[in-house]
Amino acid sequence: MLHDTYATWDPGAKSKRPFVNVSSRFGGIPEMIFIAKNEDNIPTWKLVIDKSKTVTRRLKPMQIGKEFAVCPGRGKHAVCRAVVTDCVLSRVHYHAREIDLVDYKHLEAKMEGFKSWDGLMSWFIKHKVNFEDTFRIEFKVIKSK
Repeated sequence: MLHDTYATWDPGAKSKRPFVNVSSRFGGIPEMIFIAKNEDNIPTWKLVIDKSKTVTRRLKPMQIGKEFAVCPGRGKHAVCRAVVTDCVLSRVHYHAREIDLVDYKHLEAKMEGFKSWDGLMSWFIKHKVNFEDTFRIEFKVIKSK
């Protein structure tokens, strides 16, 4: 069965592709792909379902209050829905904390679904993504299948 996908204009985008894909199979709700795996080789979409992953980092921001479909891969059906509760540039969030840096790193790694800060940073290095240039998107699951 084919599902049509259309693009909506994202006026805040600074990239060459200022469109966000929205699939009609989710009633026009944006999809967020969770295909990565943590140090234990557990797919992040499974961590989202069991609520042990509540933060993700992306190259584009998302509006607070925006609902999205959690998908285990491109073209895959959603496994649940979530809503954005916070979105801030990672370097701003990181430098604005007034807590112990060790505690911060441990908590952030855990919220990302990793056991350690080193595991999280290894993922960013492996994928050649600058951690400080990402947006920290906090979310909560609102509907499980």
